[in-house]
Amino acid sequence: MVTHFYPVLLRVITCVVAVCSAVSATLLGAAPPPDGLSILDPSDLRTTAVVLTMGLGVVAPVAMLIPGSLKCLLLKAAVFAASGCGNAMMLSPLVVVSFQEASTALAVVCSVALTLASIVTFMESVERRNARRRSST
Repeated sequence: MVTHFYPVLLRVITCVVAVCSAVSATLLGAAPPPDGLSILDPSDLRTTAVVLTMGLGVVAPVAMLIPGSLKCLLLKAAVFAASGCGNAMMLSPLVVVSFQEASTALAVVCSVALTLASIVTFMESVERRNARRRSST
């Protein structure tokens, strides 16, 4: 059942993840550097968080739209899991800014949902392949 709707889910949820991640990174980049850090440089922390969020939250998920929707499913699952972790990093109290929490939380939930959908779709394709193999012998 998930395999039937997976191509549409992939496109829609990838767009949601990319937009929410871009909004989150933009809000963080526009905010002043975090205060109260004694060991880490606040501006370097902010810059690193913005670059990681743009890379893991926008570029990598959109790149997963290039291959066919039912190809490279495990790679897609890994990329969306990394996207969820990268966006979850943005929920740290050290770097979070106003209005960013909602978009970041939505990106994390959508990334996890797409990771699970990719794994389920992969498992369904393996089951179908094994069923075809059994029926041909």
